[in-house]
Amino acid sequence: MTKLLKAGLTGLAFLLSGAAGAADLRGVALPPAPELPAFYSWTGIYAGVQGGYSWGSNRVRMGSAVGPLAPMNFRADDDSAFGGAHAGFNYQFGSIVLGIEGDVEAVNSRSRFDGVGIAARVSQDWQGSARARIGYAFDRLMIYATGGASFTEFERRVFDPAGFGERLTSTRTGWNVGAGVNFAFTDNLILGVEYRYTDFGKNRFETSGAFPGLNGAQELTTHSARASIAYKF
Repeated sequence: MTKLLKAGLTGLAFLLSGAAGAADLRGVALPPAPELPAFYSWTGIYAGVQGGYSWGSNRVRMGSAVGPLAPMNFRADDDSAFGGAHAGFNYQFGSIVLGIEGDVEAVNSRSRFDGVGIAARVSQDWQGSARARIGYAFDRLMIYATGGASFTEFERRVFDPAGFGERLTSTRTGWNVGAGVNFAFTDNLILGVEYRYTDFGKNRFETSGAFPGLNGAQELTTHSARASIAYKF
């Protein structure tokens, strides 16, 4: 009987010590789980600079309602470098990024056309655009499509063999479409590359001084590749 009583008291003591240990474990704070890294947010205003190269086709057709000048068609490759600045705003929801962007660029475009009894030069010194963008973000990498309106000014000079001629200028509005990739190198520094196609349509003109009755039309389409760097505020 005494042995049974001792065994029972020993078992009871063991159970009580185990319960007390469990209570002590419940009071011990476990280390917090590490926080998952936050995804990059493209929402915000940004501004930067860009530069690149464009290539395309510059066509000019000229004819005269009076005089001996026969209709002529000219075509020249219109390749030039450019550089400028841009600014825009993005808003992200989920992985979709919607944005607007505008840019203005200095252009060094010069084309010369030579015909029988007449020559022409066409120059373009600046261009700009206002575009919408839609992108898909993979954290700090975003691919996007863009499109909108383009703006520029052309200067045309028409000469005869003696060097006598006149100067015409006109502003034009066209359209553009393209695609690109942006990469957030840091939380504020964004790098980018983009391809864009621009079409300024058919621009009709008519001279009035040196070549009375001379009229024509110019069609300019360009492809361009540009690299950019921007600061996100």
